[in-house]
Amino acid sequence: MSRKTALRIKILSNELNRKVAELLKEDGEPSSGIQMRVLNFIHWKNSSNEPVYQKDLEHEFDIRRSTASGILQRMEKRELIRRKSCDEDNRLKAIFLTPSGQHKVKENICKLEGFDKQLIQGISEEELALFFRVIDQLSENSKKMEIGKEGRRNA
Repeated sequence: MSRKTALRIKILSNELNRKVAELLKEDGEPSSGIQMRVLNFIHWKNSSNEPVYQKDLEHEFDIRRSTASGILQRMEKRELIRRKSCDEDNRLKAIFLTPSGQHKVKENICKLEGFDKQLIQGISEEELALFFRVIDQLSENSKKMEIGKEGRRNA
């Protein structure tokens, strides 16, 4: 029986991304879910006095360099972040939240916590633990796969 696992995950991902974008709308202007996740990541790292660089975002969110660059440019334009050249290497730019970015993080954390509570209504702790184990295994299996030129899986 074909369950189309990857397709079902993609559909759920799209659905959740749309809901999060709707939840995080500001004055009619949608904020992308990835921007908010990036803001939260920068906040978490900055609060631990750890510098954040674009390469950290690429690794953490498994996104391409061009995608990370576009996200950061939009966030900088909205004055949520600022970039500062490092003393050791001018090519590297550390990323920091602006006061506006810090406010946005706190606001969105509250909204997303409520969203998460609604999302898991009716699901037991045991079911959630199993769900996360399955998601982790799917991720590991995906990383081990090699797809050939014909689109077939190579062992």
